[in-house]
Amino acid sequence: MANTISDVEIKRSHCAMCGQHCGMEVFVNNGEIVKIVGDKNSSSKGFRCERNTLGALDYHNHPSRVNYPLKRVGARGEGKWQRISWQQAMDEVAQKISNIREKYGPEALAIMAGSGTANYGWLDVRWANLFGTPNRFFSSMNCFAPKGIVHCAMYGSDATGSPQRGVTKCIVFFSGNKKHSRPSTWKTIVDTKEQGAKIIVVDPRLTELAKIADIWLQIRPGTDAALAYGMLNIIIQENLYDKEFVQQWCLDFEKVKSCVRKYTPEVVEEITWISREKIIEAARTYATSKPALIEPSIDVSHSHLGGDPVLQSNLAKCALRAITGNLDVKGGDVMRDTNQASSLNYDDNMHWDKLINHPMRKRDSLSAEKFPISSVEGFALLRESMAKPNGKVDFIADWCFSPMASPHYIWQAILDEKPYPLKALIIDGLSLMCSRTNTRKIYAALKSDNLDISVVMDQFMRPEAMLADYVLPATDWFEVSWLDLVRNQTSEQAVTPKFERKSMYYFLRELGIRLGQEEYWPNTLEEMYDYIIRPRGLKFQEFSSHAPTARYKKYETDGFRTHSGKVELAPSLLKKLGYELWTPFKEPPRTPVSAPELAKKYPLILITGARTITFFHSTLREIAKLRAHHPDPLVQIHPDTARENGIADGDWVYIETPEGRIKQRAEVTKIIHPKVVGIEHAWSFPEQSGEDPNLFGIWESTAGVILPDDPELCDFQGGPPLRALLCKIYRV
Repeated sequence: MANTISDVEIKRSHCAMCGQHCGMEVFVNNGEIVKIVGDKNSSSKGFRCERNTLGALDYHNHPSRVNYPLKRVGARGEGKWQRISWQQAMDEVAQKISNIREKYGPEALAIMAGSGTANYGWLDVRWANLFGTPNRFFSSMNCFAPKGIVHCAMYGSDATGSPQRGVTKCIVFFSGNKKHSRPSTWKTIVDTKEQGAKIIVVDPRLTELAKIADIWLQIRPGTDAALAYGMLNIIIQENLYDKEFVQQWCLDFEKVKSCVRKYTPEVVEEITWISREKIIEAARTYATSKPALIEPSIDVSHSHLGGDPVLQSNLAKCALRAITGNLDVKGGDVMRDTNQASSLNYDDNMHWDKLINHPMRKRDSLSAEKFPISSVEGFALLRESMAKPNGKVDFIADWCFSPMASPHYIWQAILDEKPYPLKALIIDGLSLMCSRTNTRKIYAALKSDNLDISVVMDQFMRPEAMLADYVLPATDWFEVSWLDLVRNQTSEQAVTPKFERKSMYYFLRELGIRLGQEEYWPNTLEEMYDYIIRPRGLKFQEFSSHAPTARYKKYETDGFRTHSGKVELAPSLLKKLGYELWTPFKEPPRTPVSAPELAKKYPLILITGARTITFFHSTLREIAKLRAHHPDPLVQIHPDTARENGIADGDWVYIETPEGRIKQRAEVTKIIHPKVVGIEHAWSFPEQSGEDPNLFGIWESTAGVILPDDPELCDFQGGPPLRALLCKIYRV
């Protein structure tokens, strides 16, 4: 892969400063990176965003990086550490975990992963399966998982459509400000529009994406299921659906038709705040502009509160794709090619059978009873259907559908040891206290004497690392190779890891070997890649140059990977697990409609998670050049709302919910609805003291401090609430 110019090597690497993984050419001289440019031969076509141009090298060389294994020698949070060797760290961690497994079972350990180590969530899942614990958490529970679960249950695979220039005629975005959240796709969206595609954006804010939309639907947060029901009703009543596809390939159409019949434009207007004329226009435009797609946004919806609205919303969006005939057509919602995915050893490599049949595992995940879709039982049912026709499971399923534990139950199992004790945590590149809800409960759990061991592997000291027993130095993306099964590309390791940084593969392999998994872990990460892609007759180095040819309408030869082999609009898998499907729209539990008394004290609707190109969730605030562009957390407030509350642009403002209050700096702007307040999430202040109780200023501005995690408020798979809450605001 490497080319050589004089004494400089050019390595084909990538950037992992967000989830896009854009290709990069990295110029290396004497083991040091001297220059980075976008790789025009990668799928990102040479794109570089502000994060990369301003911060990539500073991130790699940052003086605050964790560079050596550390062992706590003082009280948790006291900030007293002893530098130890990797050998000592691995021996001690393995021994403690082994003792816990013998005494309490493998379920007494949870592994929690984010995107901060530039490694691979599937490695954590693989290790957990071999160890025997169903208690894991990945950030997808708050983004991809709700939609991915319904996709897999209804279609048997994930519909991953992205706009195709000159082909796609309509794109529907249910929120998601792509210019900031997925900048490498922004140009594709703009180009597709310029070539005639209609853009429909559903969002309470007039984002950059909404500004270029042909139709902007300024929705009341928490009501997008009602909107999707209304669009379905219009399309069905006006006979705009694909009758041939529905008749041949869809089950339960009459159930859908019966459910959405009463959601007339007038009814939906009252629920959503969107005019009936715009609702009708959006439904007709989407149904008649083919091929069309509903973009699978990371920001699933603004109804991420209360189980029924989220399930309803995703069922309705999936049904819209199917009944309009846009499923798996060129330019539409293209389904992942499970035949090609299954030609990899991915399913075998994940060892799901080890988890399902593990001799030491006696219990399901901590939250299995409340959220059966994220249980071992639920995943076993998925495998039954997805194994058709070639016996393999689509690799996307581990991100969306495999066993997970709702965070509420993880903290409960530590603090109260119910439904059973949780004694060990492995935290892989995930800032729990910045990015999860009910931050005070997380803090209590991480400090609890009931937690025998917590191990954090990360690139920087973050709040949960300060409370850990062991902190291990993680490589960044320049220091590891990468196999991207989604984009069908690879990148090579650009430089040798600095100091004693190691990859997550190294950590899990060394830990696995000490716990009896030696036969399952090849010597190197590249050897693991070779094993995964061996069925294609390729080596890791050759993978990118052998991209498979895209196939469409795969169901005509393969069928759908559901129990029936068809699109199950009311998925039998979800019914088997006890979920009620296609029920009347249910108002989320904390809105002015459902909680009028609470709304008297907290009159504004709160949404969180507004993206900024400067940061990626909880990361990158250590980088001075990026912070200079965005030094403070911002709360968006409409001018009318600001005036009513005596707030001026730039003021520090308290945002308060029943759970507590935080402060952010006011951005007074007309882009947001007067009854809605939008706050940034995942804030901490790395320049502040990390010692307990300050923990890098975690209590000042992070959204999780004022967000609940009660199971009754979580979505159908256990994802905690992030928006459609109630709040009040006032000057600091």
